Amino acid sequence: MINLYSFIRDAKYYKKLIIDDLLFVEYKCLVEETKAGIWSEVNYFVFVTSGKKMWKSMHNDYVVQTGDSLFVKKGANLVHQYFDEDYCALMVFISDDFICKFMSRFTTIMQKNPDGSNRTDSVIRILMDEFLAGYVHSMASFFGTDTVPNKNLLVHKFEELLLNIFTRPLHRTVAGYLNSLNSSQNAQVEQIMEDNFSYRLNLEEFAKLCNMSLSSFKRTFTGIYKTSPGKWLSEKRLDFASHLLTTSDKSINQIAFDSGFEDASSFIRAFKQKFASTPLQYRNSPA
Repeated sequence: MINLYSFIRDAKYYKKLIIDDLLFVEYKCLVEETKAGIWSEVNYFVFVTSGKKMWKSMHNDYVVQTGDSLFVKKGANLVHQYFDEDYCALMVFISDDFICKFMSRFTTIMQKNPDGSNRTDSVIRILMDEFLAGYVHSMASFFGTDTVPNKNLLVHKFEELLLNIFTRPLHRTVAGYLNSLNSSQNAQVEQIMEDNFSYRLNLEEFAKLCNMSLSSFKRTFTGIYKTSPGKWLSEKRLDFASHLLTTSDKSINQIAFDSGFEDASSFIRAFKQKFASTPLQYRNSPA
């Protein structure tokens, strides 16, 4: 899978500004593949200025077009590229540290919002209001000139955006998730694992998503789930595959891919070992 954050941060051909824990970028799609797997160790906002694209979570598809916006949690997704029109978006990548420091400065506002205990999908559609529209317009203006914008102004404008997110009921879902970044380490590990188990991320990448070293991640994970990460991932992926077999008409190859297996043969072998039948036999067996 492509590490989207690292790819954009290190690429030379995007207009971007890096300010401490924030990355602002004017993203123009240069990838020719129709479908791609991506992941990011930081959360990000997407404001589409032209074209069309789809983010796919484990549970839903989110098609966005000109004028639409998304908030994407740190973690993995599949994206589908359309070629009817060049895709372009303004994006802001934002670290957990920046969010937590911001919330510590506005604790009274944070207390008015949900604590993030209700789990949300890994992609959240953002409804545009006049404040968000104004922010996108001002950000587009910054990238529309050759003059380097004032960094303090960019950060100030982004903090205004966050205050809008935290104070308007329209954005309660995003605010609830951002509040959850202040929850316990164990709760955050559980959220990361439940949102991303079906993607082909390795343990080092899962640890990075949890802001941990690999050894700390393994130790914390074992304390929570009482099993190893590898065994847990295998069981979750097989259970998810069994669900897809009985609730969808997807091919065996597609289910293997959607469940996080490297190929269909390894999926069939693991599935038969757990369920004592092949995926096709399982699908066709009486309820």
